[in-house]
Amino acid sequence: MAKKKSSKNNSLIVSGVTLLLGVLAFCLAGFLAAVKIGGADSNSTLTGFQSAFGYKETIGSGILSASLEINKFNIMVTLGLFLPLIGGVLAIFKGKIFGFIALVAFVAGAVLLFLCPSLVKSTLSTAGISDWLGGIFGTDASVPTALGIGAILGGIFSILGALAAAYKTFLMK
Repeated sequence: MAKKKSSKNNSLIVSGVTLLLGVLAFCLAGFLAAVKIGGADSNSTLTGFQSAFGYKETIGSGILSASLEINKFNIMVTLGLFLPLIGGVLAIFKGKIFGFIALVAFVAGAVLLFLCPSLVKSTLSTAGISDWLGGIFGTDASVPTALGIGAILGGIFSILGALAAAYKTFLMK
């Protein structure tokens, strides 16, 4: 009898840890700098939410203000942000199928988070980037991008969530 109760407690703990890892991956990748624009040594960064949902910079004030579009909505970065969160929520439910789907969501989220710089390149606005960084770039593809700390930490926590989901799905009874 005690063994069954212990197994249930372990399952709840692993489910809670998996949910926590999914929420951490979502928050870290969303709120911290996910992409550095202008190269690895640049100070210009976009958070995960700015990379996913688009970002406009306002220059000037009053009548002389102008709005520059830095990047547009990107569905792949949005999926990279939300898949670990979805995986964490699915890991709470009982059943092998939910655990397996959570595992796949965590792995896909980690891959997309690590691919953030190349995914953001496709939605950058050349005119906005040239004015924002103070340089002149010929095309969107020539703008150097690098991986930011938010995407790195989000990807790491997503991988840890995938390991926890795999443990719950394949090794726990």
